[in-house]
Amino acid sequence: MPLPLHIFIHFALAVFVGYLAGRYFKNIRVGLMAGLLGGFLIDFDHALEYLLVLGPHFNFIHFFQGREFLTSDKIYIIWHAWEWLPILLAIAWLARKRTAIKIFFIMLALAAAVHLFSDVLINQYPLKFYSILYRQSVGWSAPKLLSPEQYRNNLELKGKLGI
Repeated sequence: MPLPLHIFIHFALAVFVGYLAGRYFKNIRVGLMAGLLGGFLIDFDHALEYLLVLGPHFNFIHFFQGREFLTSDKIYIIWHAWEWLPILLAIAWLARKRTAIKIFFIMLALAAAVHLFSDVLINQYPLKFYSILYRQSVGWSAPKLLSPEQYRNNLELKGKLGI
């Protein structure tokens, strides 16, 4: 799937889920904020990974090519993880007497879950791929995380890009 379409799907789902959750909890503004943060801005971990691997000289073309993954052969994407959902819900429970905070964290968890499930479908990765514990257990290694076909595609792209 082309990256612009992938990004648009995440944005549209984030707004949609945020709006629906905001309507349900009677706070559309907070819903949209949580939806965008949990369902769209979660992708900023890609930029963080890029900066950690390739340094501060950001190049949008290289970023959209996924050079950070191709160069390091590692996949960290720390915000893309199921483990954050129970943490967010635990924060909501701890803040249960502060309704606005509780609702925000519930909506944040919901938006993140929708983002992760859509990534599973779009990227055709197994559910376990989006687990920090699983990625850590295989040393964050792209060859171990990706299917043989997906990794072969990465190797071909590395060759084309001269990485």
